[in-house]
Amino acid sequence: MLLDPTAWLLLILLGGLVAVDGTSVGQFMISRPFVAAALAGWAVGDPIHGMVIGLVLEAFHLTVLPVGAARYPEGGPAAVAGGAIYAVSDLAASTLLVTVLLVLLLEWVGGETIRLMRQGNIGLVAEERPGWKTAAALERRHLTAIGLDFARGMLLVIAGILLLWAGHRFVLPRWGMGEDVPQVVLTALVAGLLASSVRLVGLRGWFAAAGAICGVGLLLFSI
Repeated sequence: MLLDPTAWLLLILLGGLVAVDGTSVGQFMISRPFVAAALAGWAVGDPIHGMVIGLVLEAFHLTVLPVGAARYPEGGPAAVAGGAIYAVSDLAASTLLVTVLLVLLLEWVGGETIRLMRQGNIGLVAEERPGWKTAAALERRHLTAIGLDFARGMLLVIAGILLLWAGHRFVLPRWGMGEDVPQVVLTALVAGLLASSVRLVGLRGWFAAAGAICGVGLLLFSI
């Protein structure tokens, strides 16, 4: 499960990029868990299995609406860490389940760092100093806030990769339920989450959900 220096660099930069994509810059949707995990898998040489865990994580975020000052789990940096670590693992269903659970914890931590960053941004804007009311000073503060968000994403990816590595190192060897239980749990979770998101698109979405659920079941049971 060792990552080479090039992969580390790509993943850390990707973490910063998906962090700012969430709200600060662009919002090109690369911070969506499916995209972020697929890119992380590509960075370590296995985009397909990055997509596998990204699909599971995306199902948890279909009904998350990051509107205004709402508190919500942050999927981007956590998905980068999860996609990378799962893609270089043994790819077993139990590994996928443990990785998903740890990534969900990382998403909660990421959401808390967003709340703290918002409070810091308020202080950054409200602080009064001589000459701070010029356009150039405002631009510097804006860029500072973006830079802090980028650094936050990088730190989350570093911490996330280390946490997931520790989880695989110490939790998986003690796993005693085989691979059938994780497959059933993952399939049921994703199917339920997809079905619950249908209310966002109306009755016709049931046809899309049914097809997605069948596809997810086939995919997860083939792991």
